[in-house]
Amino acid sequence: MTERLQPELLAPAGNPDALVAAINNGADAVYLGLGELNARRGAENFDLETLEAGCRFAHLRGARVYLTANILILPEEMSDALRLIDRAWVAGIDAVIVQDLGLLRAVRATMPHVRVHASTQIDTHDPGTVDVLAGLGVARVTLAREVSVHEIARIVAASPVEVESFIHGALCFSYSGQCLMSSAIGGRSANRGLCAQPCRLQYALVAEDGAEVATAGRHLLSPKDAAGIAHLPALVRAGVAAFKIEGRMKAPEYVAIVVGVYRAALDRAIADPDGYEVTPGEWALLEEAFSRGFTDAYLLGTAGNEMMSYSRPNNRGVPVGRVTAAGPGWAEVQLDRALDAGDTVQFWTSRGRSAQRAGEMGIADRRATSAPTGARVRLSVDEQVSEGDRVFRVANAAMLEAARRTFTGGAAVDHRATPVDVSVRLKAGSPLRIEARVGEFAAASEGPIVEIARTKPVTVDEVIEHVGRVGGTGYAVERWDIDLEHGVGIGFSTLHTVRRAALDALDAARLSAWSDRELLDPRPPKLAPAGILGSPDLVVSVWDAETAVACLAAGASLALLRVTARDEPRSLPEGVMPLLPRVAHADDMDALRGWFDHGAVTAGTLGELSEASDAVAGIHADWPLNATNPWASAALADLGASFVWASPELTGARLKDVAHRSPVPVGALVYGRLELMVSEHCILQAAGECGTSCATCVRRRSLWWLRDQKGYEFPVRTDSAGRSHVFNAVTLDLSRALDEVVATGVAAVRLEMTTETPAEAASVTAAMVSALRHVASGGTPPVEAIAEPATSGHFFRGVR
Repeated sequence: MTERLQPELLAPAGNPDALVAAINNGADAVYLGLGELNARRGAENFDLETLEAGCRFAHLRGARVYLTANILILPEEMSDALRLIDRAWVAGIDAVIVQDLGLLRAVRATMPHVRVHASTQIDTHDPGTVDVLAGLGVARVTLAREVSVHEIARIVAASPVEVESFIHGALCFSYSGQCLMSSAIGGRSANRGLCAQPCRLQYALVAEDGAEVATAGRHLLSPKDAAGIAHLPALVRAGVAAFKIEGRMKAPEYVAIVVGVYRAALDRAIADPDGYEVTPGEWALLEEAFSRGFTDAYLLGTAGNEMMSYSRPNNRGVPVGRVTAAGPGWAEVQLDRALDAGDTVQFWTSRGRSAQRAGEMGIADRRATSAPTGARVRLSVDEQVSEGDRVFRVANAAMLEAARRTFTGGAAVDHRATPVDVSVRLKAGSPLRIEARVGEFAAASEGPIVEIARTKPVTVDEVIEHVGRVGGTGYAVERWDIDLEHGVGIGFSTLHTVRRAALDALDAARLSAWSDRELLDPRPPKLAPAGILGSPDLVVSVWDAETAVACLAAGASLALLRVTARDEPRSLPEGVMPLLPRVAHADDMDALRGWFDHGAVTAGTLGELSEASDAVAGIHADWPLNATNPWASAALADLGASFVWASPELTGARLKDVAHRSPVPVGALVYGRLELMVSEHCILQAAGECGTSCATCVRRRSLWWLRDQKGYEFPVRTDSAGRSHVFNAVTLDLSRALDEVVATGVAAVRLEMTTETPAEAASVTAAMVSALRHVASGGTPPVEAIAEPATSGHFFRGVR
């Protein structure tokens, strides 16, 4: 276990204003993106100039800056990624946050001095994965949002490195790093920082017979926002090193408000954990800043309907009243909260939502710009509303203006001023000397020789007044030490000049740890390719043993059978390999070890890969481990993988690059409904009360679908652990491009069976075996696709 330090409050900085807002409101560190090498490419982000300025601002206030390089790196991007991190390090960052295992491997090999944090995009939810990442050289691991307080404590207790936990902000429906929904639908990859958030759209739940099932709302993939503020004392006791607030796409005002609330709350949780409680005022601020509704379900170890925002996917604001009467262009509202003219209100009508500025309001027989709780006010309305409609405030003008003052204008520089001790020496015959000290750092500046005053001697109060003019410097004088000889004089402008020089020198001393860094111009490490083996094998992945046997009989070389921690380890038919789940919490791993007796497994997590390497001779690394470049494949081989399934987000050209440079054989998916999401929340709960017995659930025996607004239907399956798996509406089918697939040099191609019956799966397998043999003998691929409709996935188009 790592040494316990004061936990860090880590805040988002989507732009320079947000950085100032975070630090001025109490953040110990910020995380930010540089250019497009980050998971929020839609944010304003930073360039090298604003990054350097931001690092300077942060470091002079005792805060740290972390660069988010938390996306998957394509083969041709590795050199630029390393150079960018190198330049960011010279600019002053304190750590880099990475998702890509290849980038992690390359950074540790070429820039061992750079501190690396593992992104939540790596999907760490078990102690084994933490151990793996520690062995790869990371100093901190950010856990998946889906772990409970109990699990966090267990992970921290066993961790050799710092553990970071999300504490507030938006929740993805899928495990982070495991979502291909946006990628499959429109080529905007969440693993590349361009998620289009299809989880916030409307879907209908469709039963196997095609009938739509009544649900509480249509936003079936939209969780509420995480709010772990009530659990701070327990998480502090558990030893969490950093609490992360999500929100790089949010406005600086949001950052200021949420950071301010969590700063005060965390300080209380540390100082008095037994007496800790969240105040109503803090909840109100968080709700008004932004809220889809709040949930702490994952921290409690639950994932039921209470964590979902089925009816609304965006900011719901706070209720302020209800319409009591309405007419053309006006509405009378009974207020439950005070309201100002500058606030933005939203009427929830039977026709939808209507937002507008509140504006001047009528109270009794007068016009007013504000109204108290309990008042009945008359508002001008832009659209028709009706009696009984609810009214919400979605923007609180006064609150936003107060937040804005913490990061704009001249006063913002000193909002989180650093206490400084100042000593001044004024002795006749000696130079004026002003020294400034912050902790271990001190700097001094000298001025002209001090003389006896010709007219009026300078006083102590005048020295304090003029040397103490530190507004705009980021300092606030805490203690004075003035050695003033009676009768001497000095010009006030001289005091100003020498004080400025002393503080500038103090800045330089405090920044010296970052200012002497030099560019290294790193290059990606060389690799030792395994070589191309010839015609690829054909592998299938299936959900049941019957389908596995059918596919093997149809010509498949190997069948991968999905198993979960709820499935009792058993003997499998020859040619069948256990396919371990892509999600395996600590308790899951205790049960999954029984499958290692088969002698070979396909691992879906780093923890599984690490544990299997100690017990199993043949380990395949599954595609959810996100090998998008040959260095990632090499990292997986270093951990014991003898075979790597490449990411389905690769084009043919990039797949060829990985296959030809990987130190172990590489495989590719060529058929099937690609799994787009895996979630701890069971979608089938939207159909009604959950029986909480996943292994025997009647609903789970049927196939379900999510129908989007365009009519596309996405198959849904839940496993025996109760986790949802969402598959693409269109089947991947590269049968007509098999010659190009074979030309990439992959050692195996894979068919993913999801909705197929055993007979259908066998038919697909036989057709693909025939096509593969035909191509291997020099023939052309089949003219007709196996699946209809079908997609070629990213093989030709790639991802953004």
